[in-house]
Amino acid sequence: MSLRLDFNAGTVKQDLATLIEKMKEAALDELDEVSSSMVSIAYSLCHKDTGALAASIRKERHGDTFNVRAGGYVYNPKTGQIVNYAAIIESKYPFMRPAFDTVMAGIDDRIKNRVLEKAQP
Repeated sequence: MSLRLDFNAGTVKQDLATLIEKMKEAALDELDEVSSSMVSIAYSLCHKDTGALAASIRKERHGDTFNVRAGGYVYNPKTGQIVNYAAIIESKYPFMRPAFDTVMAGIDDRIKNRVLEKAQP
């Protein structure tokens, strides 16, 4: 007895071609949500002297990469200088690392579940 599977017949070939794109889209959707959560958590944990650093916490997307950043473009209202002290504040009052650790807990399962959900016919 033999069974022949022809992946070029019917819609199977088309379905396989779109599956990878669906999986990538699902993973990126989850990463988008995770990075938004990280921004919220980092903001809530950030030491708020003037509020400039907390206001500078943001999500940036470059292609398939999501970055969560703080500082670097906001002026400190007290000194008039650009806020570049995120690393100094982080060492005294951690906010980015704890936010990262929080959102990374279980991220593998979250992405896997989102991908499996999206891959369903």
